[in-house]
Amino acid sequence: MIIRNEYIKKGFDFAGKYLHAPEQRLILGATALATQPFIDMHNKDVDKDTRMLSVARTIAKIIAGTVVGVIVRQAGISFVKKFCNYKPITDSAGKIISVAKKTNKDFFVPVFEKMNLDKNITPDKLEKKFNLYTKALGTFFATVAMVFTNFLLDAPLTKYLTDVFHKKIAANADNTAENGKAAEK
Repeated sequence: MIIRNEYIKKGFDFAGKYLHAPEQRLILGATALATQPFIDMHNKDVDKDTRMLSVARTIAKIIAGTVVGVIVRQAGISFVKKFCNYKPITDSAGKIISVAKKTNKDFFVPVFEKMNLDKNITPDKLEKKFNLYTKALGTFFATVAMVFTNFLLDAPLTKYLTDVFHKKIAANADNTAENGKAAEK
């Protein structure tokens, strides 16, 4: 598919530059929260109690998954940024010829020669490349961490929130039914 519309191209460019893993997870969660509970509540193939439990579980899963997902992704990126401090090494003409670790703790700084960069890279472009590098590597670490956080945080939080939301939804349905009966009398 070829996109020719400049507004759409600019939108994709903006999303690629500024919306990374945590922001994307937040957008995904907000979209799901706005649509999925409505779909579950209007599922006529199941009885009313099942629909209420389905809505409660859906809301709980979306909130728990979004909160944990955003926190873990941001933590992964912050972890990599903390250990990815570098200093550019320039020649007499001011051209960047390499990068070095600022401290021995900066073990995520890649080998400059393997970075496949333009030989005339400016400090601004190098900073942007390192920013994208830290976000990508941090997202990778977050993905590995999410294998564990899904069981340790997501599942228990979802169960707890499902119970809380189910009680509220059931109480609201009972109040609505009582108000409807009182109005009939």
